Amino acid sequence: MEKFKERFNKYEKNRWAGLTISLCIVVIFYMLLSNIGDFKNVFNSFITITSTVIIGAVIAYTVNPLAVIVYKRIKKLIKNDNAAWILSATLSLVFVLGFFVGLLIIISPMLIENITNFALGLSGYMNSLKELVLSSELDQEMKLSIVNFINEQSNLTSVISKFVFGNDITPSGVLKFSANITSGVFNFLIGVILAFYFLIGKKKLAELLSEFFTLVIPTKHFDNCRNVWVKFNSIFSRFIVCELLDALIVGVVNGTFMFIMHMPYAVFCSVVVSLTNLAPTFGPFVGAFICAVILLLVKPGFVIPFLVFTLALQLIDGYVIKPRLFGSALKVPAFLVLIFIVVGGKLWGVPGVLLAIPLAAILSYIYRQIVVPWLTARKKAKDERAASENAKIKADLKPGNKSDG
Repeated sequence: MEKFKERFNKYEKNRWAGLTISLCIVVIFYMLLSNIGDFKNVFNSFITITSTVIIGAVIAYTVNPLAVIVYKRIKKLIKNDNAAWILSATLSLVFVLGFFVGLLIIISPMLIENITNFALGLSGYMNSLKELVLSSELDQEMKLSIVNFINEQSNLTSVISKFVFGNDITPSGVLKFSANITSGVFNFLIGVILAFYFLIGKKKLAELLSEFFTLVIPTKHFDNCRNVWVKFNSIFSRFIVCELLDALIVGVVNGTFMFIMHMPYAVFCSVVVSLTNLAPTFGPFVGAFICAVILLLVKPGFVIPFLVFTLALQLIDGYVIKPRLFGSALKVPAFLVLIFIVVGGKLWGVPGVLLAIPLAAILSYIYRQIVVPWLTARKKAKDERAASENAKIKADLKPGNKSDG
């Protein structure tokens, strides 16, 4: 082992070795970029095949923090650890699913009513918008272009058909869409069952993974890897739970404001704002734009108050609500988040955008806690070695030294 280290240090001092290693890295990186489409297709195929398992894992991972809290309370009443954990997991899973199902039951009638009323009044809204455009001071060609675009979107049936079925508006396309909906519901139900088994088998799964990684990872690196995993688990679980809670809070506050101001389509707009708030950075602006367009079509006088309130709500959410929910676990540089949003969106679409912040937080943690200390120690060792060599050379060059002969 010592001979290998000496040989590596000798090569490290050789600049050609460094250039060769750098060239190899560049070639590998170029090959990865050149075949990124193939990697993406393989990844998407893997996701499609394992989608049911992923749904179950996500549900279990989301419910797990609540199950841990419930377990600490139930453990005081039930001495058997396995029985206490199974009961905690069951109660937590039922509570979370019941909460979302109940919320859906409460919101669905009002949401359907909002969508139905908007669909029935769409032609009138479009005519009002065309009159507004024609009465404006825009260029005549610009007016005609905007009016033609509005006419294309006025056919609600065509718009919905294209959105739902794409270009395949045929009996086979409708049948395929229905089959996809049925398959999605079935996969979700299977995912719920898998989530239950993931939760009750969490301890055994953790023991198996711990044993495997203990054997695979070198002992000197095991502690660092374990610390990274613990931090990753903390960041990811907190991120998922707090993002859902934050979206719920923003949606409720937005709905309350719109109901107080007697704004139309309050439930629909609040659902849009809540869902788009899950996407970091750009999501709230997308939701605000969609709702502003709807209000512009229905009652333009509400657009400015809504946008002002949305801006104030996002400032409060960004500087008060989220810091209190997330704590210090997700302090990530803004530029790193933007890079991950762009790259993640290009590679994995919506999931890539949603996971941008936790992945950026993990990399930031690895850089601060592992890479920086390693580079610091490496630089310190090199500086000490260089200082020792310089001191030796100076000692050899002193007058009267035996080496001077």
